[in-house]
Amino acid sequence: MLALAPAAHADTSEAIFKNALKYTVRIKTTVPVPFDGDRKGSAFGAGFLVDAARGWVLTNAHVVSRSPSRVELAFHGQEYSEASKVYVDPHLDLALIKVGAQVDTTTISRPQLDCGDLPPVGHPVGAFGHPWRLQFTGTRGIISGVTAKYRTELLQTDAPINAGNSGGPLLSLDSGKIVGINTASIRGAQNTNFAVAMKYACRIVQLMQNGEDPSPPDLGLVYFQDVDDRKVLKVARGYAAAGTLQLQPGDIIKEVVGIASKIENETQLLHALRGRLDAGSIKVQRNGQELVVDGSKSPLPRVLAQRGVYASGVLFGPVTFRDADEIRVGGFMVHHVEPGSIGESQEVGKSDLLEAVDGEKVEDFDQLFKRLSDAQSKGGRVQFTFKHVSGGDTMFSYTQRTLTIRDVRVIGPQKGGE
Repeated sequence: MLALAPAAHADTSEAIFKNALKYTVRIKTTVPVPFDGDRKGSAFGAGFLVDAARGWVLTNAHVVSRSPSRVELAFHGQEYSEASKVYVDPHLDLALIKVGAQVDTTTISRPQLDCGDLPPVGHPVGAFGHPWRLQFTGTRGIISGVTAKYRTELLQTDAPINAGNSGGPLLSLDSGKIVGINTASIRGAQNTNFAVAMKYACRIVQLMQNGEDPSPPDLGLVYFQDVDDRKVLKVARGYAAAGTLQLQPGDIIKEVVGIASKIENETQLLHALRGRLDAGSIKVQRNGQELVVDGSKSPLPRVLAQRGVYASGVLFGPVTFRDADEIRVGGFMVHHVEPGSIGESQEVGKSDLLEAVDGEKVEDFDQLFKRLSDAQSKGGRVQFTFKHVSGGDTMFSYTQRTLTIRDVRVIGPQKGGE
């Protein structure tokens, strides 16, 4: 006797993509002066509503920029309106923005978020967004892996993700829940794309909703690259401030005490410590023995509090290298040089490290601003000493450039607040 074949599983993708129209937005961002890692100009991306009462939309940090920027968004069928940044993460490519008061989000149903374990390889997913400005477009594929090769841990998918998809939802085509935030792709490799797992985004949103700081800790650590994919997080260098949690080179980080999960990469470690800066002991393996390390932890510098001094087309901001202490670098570096500016004409280069102003070391923000403001008011010129990585027979090379000081201003919050 022939057995009857089981009924085919109903394909609900059409309904899932249709529902995404309700809560997904278009985002347009304009950056006048970029900090390191951002670009000047306008960019487009996607996002989705995660808190209707508060009007919060989740997207990528690179979509709204980590630099001061003008952000606009539009729901399906609506015009653009201005939005504001609520939180931008210093580790994950995530940001929360708030819809303007002129848009009523209370009538929009929030999508279901999958805040649990990462979806397995083979799980069917759909990416939703605006690839190449083709608005509210869906593509489909599967979860093809998880990788921490590119600084943070990311879901890997063969669902096509292109420019304009960034910040949009990666949807489970089984449950309809959002499992990730579309983030990146490998240029020229259409089947290799990446998303931030919703698990990590949920922790940030939940802490924000509870009025708690979601910032990851600044552990002052540099790790060995896991080139053999052994899924081991091992400390290479430690630069933690005195009186804070101290780990040593060679320590293998095993777990955060009280959190039932093994630590395999930095993203997992910072996730386990979010909201636990005052607690969160770390179990490590040191010289073949396991021990627990305690100590205070400060948050990583807040992205929205970052400030820079702009003068003569050059933006000076904080040094961003984690291992700056290794090469005795502090103070300021060049984040941006405006094309056609005085700074460009004097061949000031992006990432140049500021060693001195008129022969004197300047590491304090207010001091640098005052020195340049005073020079501008007197119609004067200033000599800058720069250090940068050299490609010759020395590790560093040095230059001195004299600039006529014009257009001095602060980029970012005037008082350093968020």
